[in-house]
Amino acid sequence: MQFGHSVALAMWAMTTLSLCLLSLRIYTRVRIVRFVGVEDHLYFWTGVLLLGFAVSIQVAVHYGLGESFWKLTLDQSSDAIFWTYVANSFAITGNAVAKLSMGFFLLRVVQLRWQKAALWLLIFVTGATSIALTIMLWNQTTPVNASWDPLRVPAKWNIKIQPMSVGLGAWSSICDFFFAIFPWMFIWSLHMPRREKIMLASGMSLGVM
Repeated sequence: MQFGHSVALAMWAMTTLSLCLLSLRIYTRVRIVRFVGVEDHLYFWTGVLLLGFAVSIQVAVHYGLGESFWKLTLDQSSDAIFWTYVANSFAITGNAVAKLSMGFFLLRVVQLRWQKAALWLLIFVTGATSIALTIMLWNQTTPVNASWDPLRVPAKWNIKIQPMSVGLGAWSSICDFFFAIFPWMFIWSLHMPRREKIMLASGMSLGVM
């Protein structure tokens, strides 16, 4: 199997699993809990963005993503790169929306002012940096299409997004560890059996994986 098709297959497998879990969550919130909050709407859009990412990767593979550059025509390579740009846009936005969903959920349950302030800071920085990176991604060159067709379109490179990309990746990792540790801080103070505290906090910490 060609590398590009292996990537697409793995992507669709993970997307299918994620959408199944998303469907179970939505069913639970709507039919059992009978309460849908901001975090649930954001979580739904995370699934939509993940689906958009998978479709974009599939289209990019169709045009030659994963193939040797020397086997592709200029049109194919340009189209493949363009659709990876589209996929990256979905990925950046989806990653941010998933973290915002968790942030708004925790805002619903925490009580201390410093905890709420920390969560609002995380939400603001995550949203702002993700929007900025997405805008930068599509405005690296003048003209814009030179970014995915550099061999045929003379261009002026305006922005180097690598430092911003690395910074956002580091911040994303920090958020994951924050969301893994943070639930333990307030769940441990709840009046409930120790075993239930451990199970609840551990479940909320799985995002670090």
